[in-house]
Order: sequence, then structure tokens, then C-alpha cells
Amino acid sequence: VLEHVDVPEAACREIMRVGAAGYIETPSPFLEQGLAVAAKQPPEYWAHKWFVWSGVPNQLVFEPKTGGGTHRFCSCADGRFMQEFYASVDFAEAQHCFRRSAKTTMLYWESEFQVQVREQTVDCTTDDRACRFTGMRKALVASCNDLFRARRLLRLKRGFPNCAKVFRQHGHRTLFIP
Repeated sequence: VLEHVDVPEAACREIMRVGAAGYIETPSPFLEQGLAVAAKQPPEYWAHKWFVWSGVPNQLVFEPKTGGGTHRFCSCADGRFMQEFYASVDFAEAQHCFRRSAKTTMLYWESEFQVQVREQTVDCTTDDRACRFTGMRKALVASCNDLFRARRLLRLKRGFPNCAKVFRQHGHRTLFIP
């Protein structure tokens, strides 16, 4: 429930205090951003307050999930790709085509883990800090190369043909894009 808490750093410290090791799972920024971009309800009705992702091993990064933040994309190539991808699909429907690992942030930890809480979303080209869009792009492309999801990926291609154009424009070839 870390995506719900007001003070994630304090919650993470408490997790480390009471446990010697563990597993943390939250919705990934890929899922959160995709659903928020297409959300019909205003941000004040959203239950999740944070984008939670793992920038490096043994670390969780928290960026505030605000109305403005969900429509703000990093100006790097990964941010542009993700913005164009979301514009090419109805993500509420398309999300079912992707594997669970693309839609969740997972962290196995032992002893302790690092926590970084940001005051706002960052643009890696100007802030000199990693952005969440690199991981989002990798998770999306990896999910689109999953042989076991071929039927769903073909459904994605048929239902959202502009999605394939976005992949091609950004140099990606996957199972469902020749």
C-alpha cells in the first residue's frame, strides 16, 4: 500500500525496522500513468498518491502522482515514446495485453533498501536524475516480446493499429510488429 501513504519514507523505515527481509509490490508507473492519462475522474478522487519504481537495485523511488504530473512526460526519448504509445491506445483496455511484471514494481530486499522521495516528477535531460520512463519503456517492449502473450499482443495490434506505428517510429521490433 506504499502508493497510498502520505509519508513514504517513514513507511519504508518502519518496514525495515520490523522486518529482516521482504518483498514489496506496487502498481508500476507504466500502469499508473496509463490509467491516469485516460482517467475520467479528477485527481482528487485518485487513491494512489505516488508513482513507485525501482531506479537501481535495492532502491524505491517515489514521485508524486498529481493531475499535472500524469500528463507531464520526460523530454528524453523514453518519455516521448511512452507519451506517443499512450496516445495510440485506450489504455484501460490495452493494459490487459501486457504481462503482470510490466504493470508492477517489485522489490526483494534484505536488511534494508534505499528510499528516494521526490517533490515532483523529473525530466532527466535537465535534472540529471534518472526518470521513470526508461523502466516503463523497457517493461513495455519486453512484454511485447513475450511468446506466451502472442494472442493478446495480436489483439492489441488489431485493436490499436497506431500502436505498431509508434513502435516502428522509435525503432522497436517486437513479436506483433514485423
